[in-house]
Amino acid sequence: MLVRDAIPPDAEAVRRLLAGVYREGGAFVGDGPESAGSLAARIGVAPRRSHYAVAVMDGAIVGWSELQRSPARRLEHVAVLTLAVAPHARRGGVGRALLHAGYEWCARVGVLKMSLNVRAGNLAAVRLYESEGFEHEGRETGQIRLLGGEGDGFEDNLIMGKWFGAWGRAPGS
Repeated sequence: MLVRDAIPPDAEAVRRLLAGVYREGGAFVGDGPESAGSLAARIGVAPRRSHYAVAVMDGAIVGWSELQRSPARRLEHVAVLTLAVAPHARRGGVGRALLHAGYEWCARVGVLKMSLNVRAGNLAAVRLYESEGFEHEGRETGQIRLLGGEGDGFEDNLIMGKWFGAWGRAPGS
């Protein structure tokens, strides 16, 4: 497996990967992936504000990670993570490798904290993040409405974060 920075020609393969994860239900919150054109336009733009990486196995993209920093100076020390791994590549180190590529980017650009949102029912993802030192920072009760094949009702959204460098933990804690 190779983890590398994404490039605009990766956009269609990334869109297909994300579409597959959306079809599964249970992982993402939105209604579906953005278009390949929109993805391609974002990849490689503002490399100090965002980071896009892919995991490639046997010539196919099997993982994607995205980190976004806020343009607000008071929030730019935080990067928000989105991570996706193809079902057949899960539990093989793809997610962990993408996280580590993200950590390297954070160190290069001065990000002090990585934050993420994960559905409470996505236990494999929650366990991965916990094993990487992410801490539970909050829970939004009933934040996600279940639709279609997901059943009826609502699911909680978990907010998790990981501090880097000298901070190690949130200041003041």
